[in-house]
Amino acid sequence: MDSTLSELTLKVKASPDKPGVYLFKNKNNEIIYVGKAKSLKKRISSYFLKGAIDKKSKVIREVANDFEIIVTESETEALILENNLIKLHKPLLNIRLTDDKTYPFLMVTTSEEYPRVEIVRKRENDNNRYFGPYADVKALKNALKKAITIFPVASCKKEIIQGKFDRSCLYFQLNRCAAPCIEKIEKEEYGKMVQQFIKLFEGKQSELMKELREEMEISAKNMAYEYAATIRDKINALDKIIQKQIVVSKDVNAEFDIISILCDGTIASIQLLVMKNGRIVEQKNFLLNIPLISDASEILATFIKQYYSQTETIPKKILLEIGIEDEDVIKKWLDKRFGKGQEIIIYSESDEEKELVNLAKRNAEANLKSYIQIKVLKEKRVIKGLEELKTVLNLNTTPLRIEGYDISTLQGTNTVASCVVFINGVPKKSKYRKFIIKSIESQDDFRSMKEVIKRRFTGSLATKEDKPTLIVIDGGPGQVNFANSILKEYDINIPLIGIAKEFEEIHFPDERKPMQLNERSEALRIIKQIRDEAHRFAITFHRQKRSKKMIESSLERIPNIGKQRMEQLLRHFGTIEDIKQATIEELAQVKGISNKIAEQIIEFYKSKLI
Repeated sequence: MDSTLSELTLKVKASPDKPGVYLFKNKNNEIIYVGKAKSLKKRISSYFLKGAIDKKSKVIREVANDFEIIVTESETEALILENNLIKLHKPLLNIRLTDDKTYPFLMVTTSEEYPRVEIVRKRENDNNRYFGPYADVKALKNALKKAITIFPVASCKKEIIQGKFDRSCLYFQLNRCAAPCIEKIEKEEYGKMVQQFIKLFEGKQSELMKELREEMEISAKNMAYEYAATIRDKINALDKIIQKQIVVSKDVNAEFDIISILCDGTIASIQLLVMKNGRIVEQKNFLLNIPLISDASEILATFIKQYYSQTETIPKKILLEIGIEDEDVIKKWLDKRFGKGQEIIIYSESDEEKELVNLAKRNAEANLKSYIQIKVLKEKRVIKGLEELKTVLNLNTTPLRIEGYDISTLQGTNTVASCVVFINGVPKKSKYRKFIIKSIESQDDFRSMKEVIKRRFTGSLATKEDKPTLIVIDGGPGQVNFANSILKEYDINIPLIGIAKEFEEIHFPDERKPMQLNERSEALRIIKQIRDEAHRFAITFHRQKRSKKMIESSLERIPNIGKQRMEQLLRHFGTIEDIKQATIEELAQVKGISNKIAEQIIEFYKSKLI
């Protein structure tokens, strides 16, 4: 370690006195921490100063084996890059949302001729409208259900093309879709309804109510009484939604995000209250993992960077109870992202604003208490299940590390396998492993499982990873016996079971009869969870492998596109769809792609269906 520190010290001295991002790595070359700095030299050297005794510096000094730097033009650019790299690499020592959850967005496909509404997990850089992220998926679904009852925008999964369908779906019968697909509504009228739907989620209820009332009065004057009655019903339904929102500000135009924080050990509860038109229209609670001791100022700054890098809009004011780290840099970043003068970070000054922050604080506390109580109950349930497993399987020790295996194949090709790891009854995703089956060309799940077990317990993984106290295989006696034969051959004594989907029977590699546990058994719940997770992980890997193969095979068929150019194209555009839609000028920007080759690529995708 001393020699490593010596080398790092020399590298620190050679670092530039410029703004940028630094990435600390461990001995396995894994990125463990990403940070930004106004001066890379000064910031990185602070971790290795003898007087640095804070926990973060101490841990990084002990674990870091190397570091990389990326110089930027300004500290604001460094902040943006830092945020993107944390999302990409998910370093263990960085503060991040609990369990790396991807919070959903509400998407309105305004890029399409007939926009649809859909809940999605990822915000794309396209011409659609996005609202969120939403921390409570159930609340989002309920809000969407109420909204499309008033404004029946289509919620189909596929793009709407008029003339393609000859009849409506069930949503039209339930009055939850205006059915533009079969021309039950005029295009112009449908477009106006979509804009009203958007205003509802923008929080412009007052503007929306005024617009609807004017429309109702005009319809009544023109003696279109039936249509006026329909609008009246919309107004009444909308009014019920608005009445449920808390009125807390004297200023009817008040537009705030109120953010409060409460920490408990390694977890921070962030409460965000959204105020629009003087009303609290939404509340969101987020949980952040705190891997190292950090003060509330640093945690809040991290949350603001993570949250507002995903949102499409920002309110006029953000109310906080305390100052945040890098406040000036974050202000500049927000200005750059949303436009200067559109957002201001302030602290509670008036009595009304203090009360808003206190309201957020109380909610943060309530949500944190609830999270801790649920966590304790889950832990008790898991402990009970693991102890039950030890008893029913007649194990010598409680199975604290369990590994689950599954095979995935399609029509005998691209056979892959998965290994998932549960430690103390909880999935440890950093320990998951993928296997590409090498020894068998045709479909043979038994021999495939045998190969995987051999590679796991006799190869390099055998020395790198701890041995499990129990192995769970997705399958029946055939897979179990083939897997166990390898363990016996190498004199490896690890309990092994299989669980078949039919009847949920547990199979053993000896003469014991299959076992069926009570459907309410905690032991059965754990085994099924491991089996299902191994299956999900194997299927996901198999789909990724097939998709990559299809992409590569299509590019390989284009004249003058070798492996190097193919990699450059995929690195530049990201997906095959983006390559298909690129112009000659855009393709020619890629290293190694001339105008002539760009023309060949465009002609290829015009003439072939892949």
